[in-house]
Amino acid sequence: MKGDRSVDPDRILVARLGHGANCSSIGSVVDTLFVAAAVGTAVFAALAAALATEEVRVVGEDSEAMAPATSRAVAPADGDSAP
Repeated sequence: MKGDRSVDPDRILVARLGHGANCSSIGSVVDTLFVAAAVGTAVFAALAAALATEEVRVVGEDSEAMAPATSRAVAPADGDSAP
């Protein structure tokens, strides 16, 4: 019987239950890689955020008025004499 699609229970060796049931093992590998990449990215982002430090700089025309007095002093240019 060529058109008979019934399955003989005696011929079933293993039936896997759960996520990815009865699929090839490549599906499990892809799932594992995806989860590992997602977790790795989350850990990297958390570490980068925790370790991030950046010096605050004020730029623009008003930056001299807001800067501390010690940083307002301008060094003389080459060839100029100090006052």
